[in-house]
Formats: sequence, C-alpha cells, structure tokens
Amino acid sequence: MSAMPITDDDLMAYADGQLEGERREAVEQALARDSALAGRVGAIREQNAALRDAFDPWLAEAIPPRLVAATSGTARGSRLARHGPALAAAATLLLGVALGWFGRDAMLERSGTPTSFARQAAFTHTLYAADQRRPVEVWANEEAGLVRWLTRRMGTQAHVPDLNALGYALVGGRLVAGNERPTGLVMYENADKQRLTLQWRLTKEKPSENGEAAFRYVHEEGVSVFHWVDDDCAYALSGPLERTRLLAVARVVYGQLATPGKAAPAEAPPGGAPASPPGPSRTQG
Repeated sequence: MSAMPITDDDLMAYADGQLEGERREAVEQALARDSALAGRVGAIREQNAALRDAFDPWLAEAIPPRLVAATSGTARGSRLARHGPALAAAATLLLGVALGWFGRDAMLERSGTPTSFARQAAFTHTLYAADQRRPVEVWANEEAGLVRWLTRRMGTQAHVPDLNALGYALVGGRLVAGNERPTGLVMYENADKQRLTLQWRLTKEKPSENGEAAFRYVHEEGVSVFHWVDDDCAYALSGPLERTRLLAVARVVYGQLATPGKAAPAEAPPGGAPASPPGPSRTQG
C-alpha cells in the first residue's frame, strides 16, 4: 500500500505545530526529500509570523472605555428577554466598531507606506539572516538568473548592488510575501558572518512633495533599517550595524541603484520633512 500523499492541510498543520505521530514523521521525511515542500512550509511560517507581528500589538491594546461602557448593564435578568433583539443589534454594532478599532492600521499596512515596509523589512531580515541552511532561494553563483527571476516576478527591473568593496559578499536572493505586492530580497555577508539584506517592492508612495528621495531610519528588535522611496519602488537596507555605518552602506547601495546624475539622499529628520540632499539635485544625467 502506497503512502498517503502530503497535502496542503498537512503542511499547514505541520507549520503550526499541530501535526503529531506518524503523520508528522511522514511530513518531515517528505520535507527532507523535497526542497520545494520545505520552502512552502517556510512560506506558511513566514506568513503566520507576519500576521502575528502585524496584529498582536493591536490585540494587546486596551479596549477604549467608550466600547466597554456600551456593553455595561446589557445582560441583567429580565432585560435580556425583554430587549433581546435590540441587544443583538447593539452587539453587532459593537463588534463592528471593535473590529474597526483593532484593524485601524491594517489599511496602512496594505498601502505599502515606508514605515510599515520598514517594520516588515526588519522582521524579514531577522527571519532569513538567522537561517544557516537556506537563507536564500537562489545563490550568488546564479546571480544573472536571480536578477531575471526577480524582475519577472516583481514586474520591475531588479538590480543587485555590489558591496564587495565594503567587505560584504553576495549570498543570494529570494522572493518574499509583502502585503499586496511581492518583495525582492538580496542578502550579503562579511567575513564575520554578519549579514545585511536589501529589500524592495513596487509602491504607490511618492518620494516626497518635492520629488526628492530621503533616507529614514528605524530600529526594530535589534535590527537597524534605512528605508527610502525612489521612483516607483520602496527600498529597505537592514542589518545589525549601528546607524552611521548602515547609512554609509545605504549611500553606496543608492548610488548603484540610481541612474547617473542622481545625488544620494540625505537622512530625513525624525518626524519631519525630508532633508535636502547635499550636492547636486536629482536630475537625469
């Protein structure tokens, strides 16, 4: 009798830690044989972690007092029987308001704003930079194929900056899930096994009101991120470097990605308008 095939339900249950016994062993054996299946499990875990990262902070917030007050005294004795239909309607309304409260930033997350992209970039960097066996899908020895693949999947020309002069060699790259748009990722590593990732995706955001790109900085769970928007793409450079060192790398990356004649953007002041970049303005050479 042939073994039962591995189904999507098996993979999802395994990724969630809910598969036990012989079935779990069968899935693990299949994953060891088939790297594509292992990649699907990794993608499921990534999606689950991204959902937890996106929504757990909102679920942990206290419910606003006005919502709590709306429910007080609604289930007392005979009032329940007498006002049942009205209470049901009120409960439905309350649920809708609560969902609106907890999901108030979901639209921002889906819109691809640089702030949301930076948080996702930090999480994605942490997830893959720690993976010693398969941090990327396509390795550096297939760089030309990696560029073609990411260009085709993302719908925009992919470029892989050369950071060898800074001591960071290309490890490879992969495609990662990104809200409504796929995200490209390339990874670099230095002699100390310290890794950086550059991520980018198409975005509807504009560089700024005056058309200039500007570097913005965030620090998320031990990961430094410089991110910027240029033309139709958002970019994020992530790693464990301190701020000034990462900024220096970001300038090199920007210089290789930009068309000739574009000046490297300055770091934008926190919470303010983008700072004017030094040197010549952004023009096409």
